[in-house]
Amino acid sequence: MSIAVMSRVWEKSSHGGAQLLMMLAIADFADDQGRAYPSVATLAQKCRVQPRTANYTIAELKASGELEVKVGAGPRGTNLYRIRLDRLSRADARTEPLQSIAPLQETSGVQELSPLKPSAPLKESSGVKPVAPLQPAAPLKSSSPLQSSAPIPAMGCTPPLQPIAPEPSLNHQEPSVEANASVGGADELRCPTKKIVDLYHEVLPELPRVRLQTDGRTKALAKTWRWVMTSSRPDGVRRATTAEEGLAWFREYFERASQNDFLMGRTAKTGAHAGWQCDLDFLLSDRGKKHVIERTEAVQ
Repeated sequence: MSIAVMSRVWEKSSHGGAQLLMMLAIADFADDQGRAYPSVATLAQKCRVQPRTANYTIAELKASGELEVKVGAGPRGTNLYRIRLDRLSRADARTEPLQSIAPLQETSGVQELSPLKPSAPLKESSGVKPVAPLQPAAPLKSSSPLQSSAPIPAMGCTPPLQPIAPEPSLNHQEPSVEANASVGGADELRCPTKKIVDLYHEVLPELPRVRLQTDGRTKALAKTWRWVMTSSRPDGVRRATTAEEGLAWFREYFERASQNDFLMGRTAKTGAHAGWQCDLDFLLSDRGKKHVIERTEAVQ
């Protein structure tokens, strides 16, 4: 931890709220040059947010220029962060000085109120006519006695309620959780194919690029997207409930894949794996998801 870097972030960063908290969390691990390599899961736990939210905040800091991120460049495949101290020094230059407040103008003196004129005396009335006395109210008529109910019910009346039906059988099977999962309608389940492919190219530039959008890839992307939007993690929390959270899950998924030496070709492959290379098709397969999810800590 560098006290100098944390003090610089406190004084010079142009961010606030969640972004400032993330900058301070990274500075808590940084050296005097602003370099740090904590995992996304560690930063998310430190900021009390989900990993996908931490990824969004890191992306915003990177776009602002105050934070530099090199994916997989840290020890054991973690991200390498560098707080741009030179950019922090420019934050105060963007702030415009406050304009001086104009002096208050002197108000004119309070005008004195003119005295009230005496009101004219009331004229005597020519004579008040006496009010006629109230007439006594007529006595109330006695209400007619209630008629006895007819022996035959009237036609057109609502029939009596039917007796309550017996309770359903206890063998009734409840629908699955995924069947009842609500993700905001059909728009959330529509797979953003191009955005996912763009994320794959951005996070994993070392792997083969997607040049043909075949029917098989389109179906595999749609199947994985629906799984992300309707399934839950082992702790019962939904993986994503909005399209933004779904795309954040794919970003984190690709980032965790980039930290795997076997998938990225940083280890020698022998036997049946000789010459094999990971690509988008493998990452979308059930075998690929097991390899990335079950061998990492953040993605679930």
